[in-house]
Amino acid sequence: MAAAWQLWIGAGRAALVCALALNAAGCSTVADLSGVPRPGYQKDGSYVLSAHEHDLGCRELQARQVSLQTQLQELPMKAVQQMQELPQTVADAWSRLTGSPDQGVPAIAQYNEAKAEADAVNASIQQKGCGTSMETAGIRSN
Repeated sequence: MAAAWQLWIGAGRAALVCALALNAAGCSTVADLSGVPRPGYQKDGSYVLSAHEHDLGCRELQARQVSLQTQLQELPMKAVQQMQELPQTVADAWSRLTGSPDQGVPAIAQYNEAKAEADAVNASIQQKGCGTSMETAGIRSN
């Protein structure tokens, strides 16, 4: 009787461990499948601010905005340089041959992510009433 009871306890523990492992491994997959946006760059090209980023004040948001604008100015030159270089891996070469011209060029992906984040930061700045965003200031100065 005691041996049977210990067998059930051992099986129960194993089942619990398996359930927890599957739950932990599947969390990100389930979030992606459910369509619930998670903080960061999204598959549709948009950017969702994290709770920490939402809590930033005007000064911090504007500092992040300046940093992103610097990246957006530097990345096109970096992308041209990367496109002129030979691909480093067979996968990169295959991507360039069979995909769109920007595939296999990390700087273009980085530019798209920085642009999406800059748009989200600009929207947050405007929503908080922090003054003009870099994008709006650029339009007014032209």
